[in-house]
Amino acid sequence: MSVFVKKTFLPELLGLSVSLITSSSVADDEKSVKKLKNMVITANYIPLDKAKIGSAVTVITAEDIKRQQVVYLSDILRTVPGLAVNQSGGGFGTLTQIRIRGAEGNQTLVRLNGIELNDPSGGSEFNFGNLLADDIERVEILRGPQSSLYGSDAIGGVINIITKKGRQGLKLHGSAEAGSFGVYQVKGGFSGGLGDKLDYHFNVSQFESKGISIAESGTEPDGNKNLTLDTTITARPVDMIEVGVTGRRVEADLDYDGFQAGIGAVDANKTARTRQNFGRTYAKLELFKNHRYFHWNHQVSAGYSESRRKYFNNNVFSSYYNGRNVKYAYQTNLLLDTPDFLQMHQGLTFQLEHERDTINSRSLNRGIRTTSYVGEYQLELLDRLSLSGAIRYDNNDKLFQDATTYRGTLSYQLTETNTRLHASIGTGVKNPTLFELYGFTGNYVGNPNLQPEKSQGWDIGIEQKFWHDRVVLDTTYYHNRIFNLINTVAVNNGLTSANKAGINKIEGIETSLTAHLLSNLDFNAQYTWTSTRDANGVALVRRPKHIASANLNYAFRVFGRAGNLNVGVKYNGKQTDYKYAANWTKSIVPLNDYTLVNVAASYYVFKPLEVFARVENLLDEHYQEVYSYAAKGIAGYAGMRFSFDAW
Repeated sequence: MSVFVKKTFLPELLGLSVSLITSSSVADDEKSVKKLKNMVITANYIPLDKAKIGSAVTVITAEDIKRQQVVYLSDILRTVPGLAVNQSGGGFGTLTQIRIRGAEGNQTLVRLNGIELNDPSGGSEFNFGNLLADDIERVEILRGPQSSLYGSDAIGGVINIITKKGRQGLKLHGSAEAGSFGVYQVKGGFSGGLGDKLDYHFNVSQFESKGISIAESGTEPDGNKNLTLDTTITARPVDMIEVGVTGRRVEADLDYDGFQAGIGAVDANKTARTRQNFGRTYAKLELFKNHRYFHWNHQVSAGYSESRRKYFNNNVFSSYYNGRNVKYAYQTNLLLDTPDFLQMHQGLTFQLEHERDTINSRSLNRGIRTTSYVGEYQLELLDRLSLSGAIRYDNNDKLFQDATTYRGTLSYQLTETNTRLHASIGTGVKNPTLFELYGFTGNYVGNPNLQPEKSQGWDIGIEQKFWHDRVVLDTTYYHNRIFNLINTVAVNNGLTSANKAGINKIEGIETSLTAHLLSNLDFNAQYTWTSTRDANGVALVRRPKHIASANLNYAFRVFGRAGNLNVGVKYNGKQTDYKYAANWTKSIVPLNDYTLVNVAASYYVFKPLEVFARVENLLDEHYQEVYSYAAKGIAGYAGMRFSFDAW
C-alpha cells in the first residue's frame, strides 16, 4: 500500500521520527517500518518513499559516517554520484567547494535542520571547510534544478543535513581521538526524551590540528581550530500541536597562506576567524489527524543564519565580512488518501516565504528581500506511478527580474519486475550576490544591472534490483543548460561583474551500485561521467570528467565482541584550473588525477567502550585539488568512544 507522510520540516525529521499517514491496519507491520526508514524529506514538500521519487537522490546515514570515521562531511560527500569536491589545500578547515552536476559551488543550496546555510557575504556559497560530520543523523543530496521548491542557489541541487534527536530516557555519549598533523578531537553530549511529549539533544565537538602548509610551495604549517555546539528540542504539549527549536554555533580559527600572481599560493602569516550562528523555531498544527481519508496540517517557522569573518595579516586586523539570512515561512499540506479507489494518494502544498539577505563590511552595507509563493501537487496511483509538479514565483524586491521556476517528476514501477523508471525536468535560478551588485574592494566595482543566472535541466534513469533486492543498480543520464552566468570582467582599468552571453552546456551519466552481499558484508560503488562546455566550447574548470568511488564494509565478532572493518577507494579524474600570470591574466592548466585509499576499523573492548583507528591516503598520494594548493599525505588516527543509557 502506498503511503504519504505528513510534512514536519527538517529539525523534526529523522528517519526514525517521521510519522506515517496511513490506515491503522498497517501502522505497525514490518512493511510500514521499512518504508518509514526509506522516507526522503528533501525531494518533495511531503516526504515520500525513496522508491517512489522521480528526482535523483542519495541518502547518507549516521551509520555510514561512523563506519568510515569521517571528520569533515565533505569527505563522505565525495562518494555521492554527480558531486565534485575541491579543497583549497591543507585538508583541515580550508575553503571547500562542492559542485553538483557541473554547476558552480554557489549554485549548490545547503540546508541544516531547515536553515539555509549559504553565506550572503561569501558569494552566497557555503564553505564546507567548517562543517564537522559529528552529530549528523542523515544527509540527503538532491540533484538537478530544484529552485521551484527551494528558490535561489539550487541550480545544481540541494544538500540537506539533519542532525540527531533525542529518544526516550537519557543517553550520554562521548569520544576522543588523536593522530597525524597534531590532530585531536573530543566530543560529547546527552540526549533523551519524555515519552511522546518531549525530546532533546545536545552535542559539543572540539577539533584542532597543527596542519600542513596550505601552499604547495610553502613549509610553514597552517593550523585550524573548530568548536561546534548543536542542540535540538521538540515538544508536543497536546496531540495536534508540536513546537521545536534547533540551533548551532561554530567558532573556527584558520591559519592560511597568501596568493601571489605568477606563483600562486605562498607562505604567509594570515588568520581567519569565523563565527557562525544558525537557528530555527517552528510550530505545527495537525487537523483531522486520525481521519481515514484526509489530513490537513499547518506550520509556521522562522530561521536565522549568520556568518561573521575577521581576517588578520601578521596578527594585525585587516578586514571583516558579515552575512545574514532571515527567513519566515508558512506551509500548509492537504493529504487525500483513497486506497479503496485506484489506490490513490494525493498531496497538495502551498508555501509562503519571506526572506532577507544582508551583508556588512568596510565597503558594503546592503540588503535584499524576496517574497516567494510555492505550490506543489503529488499523486500516487495504483502503487506503481508517482507524479509531482511544483511551481514557484519569487518577487525579488525590484532589484532585478522576478523569477518563475517549475519542476516535474515521474517514477514508474514496471509490473511484476524489479525495474523502476524515474525522470525529472525543472528550472533553476541563482540571484546576483550583494557583492556582485554593489561591492567595492580594491579595483572592483559592483554592477547593479545584473540579472539572475538561470538553468534548465532534465534527467532520466532506470533502477534495477537483483538477487531478491539485495543488489540495486541505478543509472541516470542528465542534461543541463545554464544561462546568464555571472563572470568577473575588466572595465575602466578595473574589474566588475557582468552576465555572460551564451550557454554553459553540461551533460553526464551517474551510476550507483549497492549490494548487501552477506548479512555482515556490504558493498557500494559509484561512477560519474561529466562533460562541460562554456559558450566558447572550453571545459569548465574544477569539473573532472571521471569520478568514482567504492566502499566495502565488513562487520565481525571476535571473542564475542563486535567489530567493523571498512575500506574505501575514491578516484578523482583529471581536471583543469586557472593559473594567474604576474599581470593577473589567467590561463588554464591541467591537474592530475588521483586515488585515495582509506581504511577504518573499530572494536568493542566491552560495552559501551569502543576503540577505533583509521589510515587516510594509504598510498600517500601527492595531488592538488586547486592549483598551487597542497593536500595532506598519508595520515593515521586512533581513539575511543562510548554511548550508554543513563536511565
